[in-house]
Amino acid sequence: MRCHGCLLRRPLPGACHFRFRALERNDLKERSMFGEIFFFTYIFAGFVGLLAILLVALLSKYWTSGNKQLLSAVRNFMICTAIMDGLYFYMNYLFLKTGIYTTQPALRVLDSFTFIGQAYFWSAYIREKCQLPQPRRKRMTLVTLCLCAGCLLTNLASYGFLMNDYYFVSAGPPRMLAAVIEVLLCVSLTFITVWHLLKALDELVQKKIRIFVTILSILIIGDNLLNSFNVLHLMTGSSPPSSHFPLDFTVVFIFLINIFTILLIYQEDFRALFHITVDFSVENVENDIESRLDLIAQSHGLTLREREVLELAYEGLTNPEIAEELIISKYTVKRHMHNIFEKLDISTRMELVHLVGPGNGPGGRL
Repeated sequence: MRCHGCLLRRPLPGACHFRFRALERNDLKERSMFGEIFFFTYIFAGFVGLLAILLVALLSKYWTSGNKQLLSAVRNFMICTAIMDGLYFYMNYLFLKTGIYTTQPALRVLDSFTFIGQAYFWSAYIREKCQLPQPRRKRMTLVTLCLCAGCLLTNLASYGFLMNDYYFVSAGPPRMLAAVIEVLLCVSLTFITVWHLLKALDELVQKKIRIFVTILSILIIGDNLLNSFNVLHLMTGSSPPSSHFPLDFTVVFIFLINIFTILLIYQEDFRALFHITVDFSVENVENDIESRLDLIAQSHGLTLREREVLELAYEGLTNPEIAEELIISKYTVKRHMHNIFEKLDISTRMELVHLVGPGNGPGGRL
């Protein structure tokens, strides 16, 4: 007579018990292997995140002379991502290594707050980068602030008081309320990110910046959707934390977000943008080259240095002559010219002259 789960026709006493123990050891070994891989990834993702924060710190010279709003948005976004990485590393360490499946209310609240902060500061970066008209920017800022404030308050109640153990919520009205709050959180943060991404695709003319903004927005949305999916399964008990493979792929999103943020910081120009200090009439813009250059520089988001290079290039100076005039390197001039052409959506100096010439405004004919 066969013994269930055993290949021996007449098993020795205790053979099935040994077989089950062997299977359990294999499960633990496989679980430990995945755990080690994820721990290494969390550590590496955290290192990359700290590197991005260090890059922002090295740009501290722009706090007084550069675009402070743009720099602070990137800094705060990276801080939220770094906190998220450290938090998930700690929780997964307890989860995979010690077998403890409980979290403190403060950690759960911090978990939700990092996702909200990440979406808020990323949207702040996009608003500043796009240089939207003041009324539209104020409206987008107000809507984003209200949605994020609402998410903070509702998630403080849900993650802090409705949940117990490892994100589990008792059946009944508490579970329904927590599920509704989690869905609203996911929808709100996704809406904020998609809304700002669509604006960025319309306003950003720098190709590389637009690509990185698109990739990072998609990663933020994916991370948010995955997190809400996991939380909903945990709060309903559909995905018990005692499963053999409790792997959270949030670390993959964190790692990729950190990598592409470093690439974005490398491509970004945090110098102060040019702003017109006086109002110009249409007659002034038509008859005065300086006024037209100022209007073009402000409407296309040129920096102070790019405004200077734009004027000298319009006057017909070559790159070496511009470098000598401004006492900068020829490579720096070449980079400024590339940025100017990209922001103005032109490819030759002849197009630049035509754009600035009499009878033309920042986008063409007046």
